[in-house]
Amino acid sequence: MSVDSAQAEAGTVFLGSVFPGNGRADLSFYGFNAAKTAWRVDTNPSCVGTVVTEVNGEPAVVILDSDARTDGQGPVSVVVATAFAADDAEVLWGPTRVPGPSAGSGLIFTDTPKALTADPPPGVLLDADTGAVVEVGTGTALYEHHGTALAGSETSFSALDTGSGNILWSSADLRRPAGADPEAAVRFTGAYGPSTGGIVVLEWDAGDAEPVPVAYSLRSGEELGQVPGEPAAAAAVDEATGTVLLTSEARNGSRVLRAFRPGAGLLWRKSFDEARVSSIGGGAVFALLNGVAARIDVESGAILDTGDARLPVSVLPNGTALFPTRKQSTFALAVPDGPAGNG
Repeated sequence: MSVDSAQAEAGTVFLGSVFPGNGRADLSFYGFNAAKTAWRVDTNPSCVGTVVTEVNGEPAVVILDSDARTDGQGPVSVVVATAFAADDAEVLWGPTRVPGPSAGSGLIFTDTPKALTADPPPGVLLDADTGAVVEVGTGTALYEHHGTALAGSETSFSALDTGSGNILWSSADLRRPAGADPEAAVRFTGAYGPSTGGIVVLEWDAGDAEPVPVAYSLRSGEELGQVPGEPAAAAAVDEATGTVLLTSEARNGSRVLRAFRPGAGLLWRKSFDEARVSSIGGGAVFALLNGVAARIDVESGAILDTGDARLPVSVLPNGTALFPTRKQSTFALAVPDGPAGNG
């Protein structure tokens, strides 16, 4: 498959985009798998952006569009977000007007001024099921995932259901974890990148003492386990199982992989001299461990295979994997039984 970008998946398809060129004025988004190109959505090239979500429990992708002139000579005055079913691009809601793109923290959209500002404008939060704008009250929307949002400030926040607006839990409800300073207060920092799926990592910090990072269920506020060390990479999320993989650096410089799942807690923990996660999906984690490509069982952490192999950048729940090739903008597809070809 020849696309300009393709490193995400939703439902049964990979997501790719093709920029304008060769007589084409549109920015096009594609959903494709080993069997076919399932759909294509054309948008204005001035507004690049997608968010993978769920609408009423079904995989969906939210795509942005704008009214800017395609020749680049006019300003963007209106940006809209529309939700499409991931498998066939049926419109599920929208278009809903938003101030600008998402920074990757779910369905939170923010105007992005060209000049640097000390206080960026607050984002607009949308409900995953309806696309309606959600009022968050005092503070701002901090993070959203599949209809649950964290809103407030870095040190005082609540989780809410974006459909009903009901508060699910708040920072005041959380108990100080074992090992934290008696004066430690909880903080949201987004340390493991813009997306951590259905979990949120919070730090208990007293200023002078070393903070204690803890993983919590975003939906319930349940404590899932501590995450010692410094974040060493963005979180990797397997939406099919709800598993979130965090990579941290220990004091001795080693890399530690921890797999969490809401409702289950810490699934496993593995330490390596070096570790770099490539992708997660189809029941496995794909990573470079101590310089060797490896496939790790997502449930147990057991290493299933190692060798001199290229690692996939994205994997569907059925195990179909997307690999980079030596040719720019061209990716190869492989199904569990063997290669599916490339284009």
